[in-house]
Amino acid sequence: MRESFEEYKKTLEPNLSNLSFLYNGDIISSTDSFYSHIKPSESTSPSFIINTIINIYDESFRMMIDKSETIVISKESIKLSLGGKGNIIDIIIGDLKLKPSYIFTSDKSKTFFSSLKKIDNTRSFPGYFYNIERYSNINLEILYSPLIEETEGESIMYLVDSGIQSLVYSIQNMTYDIERVNEFDKWKHTINYTLYDCDYKSYKLIIKDLSKIREDKINKLLDVNWLKWYSNWNSRNTSRIIYVEVCKNIQRN
Repeated sequence: MRESFEEYKKTLEPNLSNLSFLYNGDIISSTDSFYSHIKPSESTSPSFIINTIINIYDESFRMMIDKSETIVISKESIKLSLGGKGNIIDIIIGDLKLKPSYIFTSDKSKTFFSSLKKIDNTRSFPGYFYNIERYSNINLEILYSPLIEETEGESIMYLVDSGIQSLVYSIQNMTYDIERVNEFDKWKHTINYTLYDCDYKSYKLIIKDLSKIREDKINKLLDVNWLKWYSNWNSRNTSRIIYVEVCKNIQRN
């Protein structure tokens, strides 16, 4: 079984080495992790190996989301750029002064790019592992991610300047364990791997209508003012309650 898994690992590396955002990140620290699944056979499972890589992608992407700084821009700013012929990349590089190596888009945010390729779901790994556009002159890849969550009235993309995971080392250190689950007469497959926290800068770019941005600012101001009012009101009433209780105690004594 172990020899078989080692053979699979040899095929993983060339298939993943072109996915630079996952493969060759600069490592800061690491944690031990694993992925398990109950299967009807004790044979090494290629689909289970692929699902483990998908799980590593999911963990890495959520780490990236947690590390991201938020930037909000208006749709109108894109339309006004370059005399009405705006391009989101011009805004990112020109106005925001950012130089991402990867941009992860949602279904909504990818509409801000022109001539993107369709996602290819015929490859070994999910189609979203592969770029849907590459700009070689500025060292930039555009990718789609199903993990981007948006609310109504906003489009979100993530801008990252370097790799978010280091699969080159994760794969090297992977181990594959299989143990029998007697009560089910099935087998528990587990792949142990190292998950890396990598060195990169990430931004969450939120695109909204200008009217929505103004509405959010007004609501935020109203929330702040309400909290201030409530805090002052609560403070005055708390003091009054304390005063009344103290007076009662004096009268009893």
